[in-house]
Amino acid sequence: MQYQFIHSELVFHQRKKNFENGLLDEQVKFLKGWFKDTLPNAPIQKLALLRLDGDMYESTMDALLALYDKVSVGGYIIVDDYHVVEGCKRAIHDFLSQRNLNPVLEEIDGVGVYWKVT
Repeated sequence: MQYQFIHSELVFHQRKKNFENGLLDEQVKFLKGWFKDTLPNAPIQKLALLRLDGDMYESTMDALLALYDKVSVGGYIIVDDYHVVEGCKRAIHDFLSQRNLNPVLEEIDGVGVYWKVT
């Protein structure tokens, strides 16, 4: 458990540092924690782009449930690992099926996909 905490802290600070090249402004907020704990109450009103890299079924589904409705019509959903992590792919299809959505999934790089919110 100690290793996981230290690793998570390192990853958090590394990700934050990656944004220090001019991408940080007052609109960027970093949230520590699991998707299921942080995203439902995240201070997000609207998104033009939702990029998911949750890898697993639960984390992908948690992010979609919390944030999909905040993506503006005409916005995009990008999903990493769609073709390499079965749980991720299943979460996407389960979510879309539950919502009766049938977007055209566009290939990115043989690994990820994206679609436009209509």
